Amino acid sequence: MDPLKLPLEELLYLRLGCFLDQLGGRKVPGLYRVLLDQVDRAVLRQAIERSDGQISTAAELLGLDRNTLARKMKRLRVAASPARAVAQR
Repeated sequence: MDPLKLPLEELLYLRLGCFLDQLGGRKVPGLYRVLLDQVDRAVLRQAIERSDGQISTAAELLGLDRNTLARKMKRLRVAASPARAVAQR
């Protein structure tokens, strides 16, 4: 199975299954929110990187208002610089 040929949803489904297996039944408080934040962070990082750090361009790529994107970036601690678009923890 070539992961590059899988639809994104299927790839996410399989990877999520591996992640849940690694948890081994342990409870993670707010797991759903944690997972959604991780996906959002990855999407924002990709958009920013592909837009060379231009927030307006990244927002347009995602179909978001610039201010909405900026708020999401702040909440998720995602840097605007494409070289540093890794989540700041």
